[in-house]
Amino acid sequence: MNNRNSRLELGTLENWLWEAACVIRGPIDAPKFKDYILPLVFLKRLSDVFEDEFQQLGNTAKYVDNDHSLVRFYILGNARWPNVARQTTNLGEYLTDAVRAVAKENPKLSGVIDVRDFNETAAGQRILSV
Repeated sequence: MNNRNSRLELGTLENWLWEAACVIRGPIDAPKFKDYILPLVFLKRLSDVFEDEFQQLGNTAKYVDNDHSLVRFYILGNARWPNVARQTTNLGEYLTDAVRAVAKENPKLSGVIDVRDFNETAAGQRILSV
């Protein structure tokens, strides 16, 4: 693909994406993995929306912690994506706490975002080694 005029075929791209997903997923079955990855994608999107709304509030942003109605979804500091992305140890526990905190602050999300324990084990082994 050094040539400017060459194009990536859709099938090739799909294969690359599938292979990347398999590497990330590891030994977990694809259908089970979605139960873990979808809450993370949702958390990332919620965090991005929160940050956008927070920035748009300008000088009144300092009131968001006291008045959650100023934003569509309130995301506590530890659950905001920049903080999640910096976490390097005890990631499973951190993610579980983050999604549960989001659900607690936003009852409409209870049972949606907090459906998985990222520390979950089966037969004494962590399902995800995070």
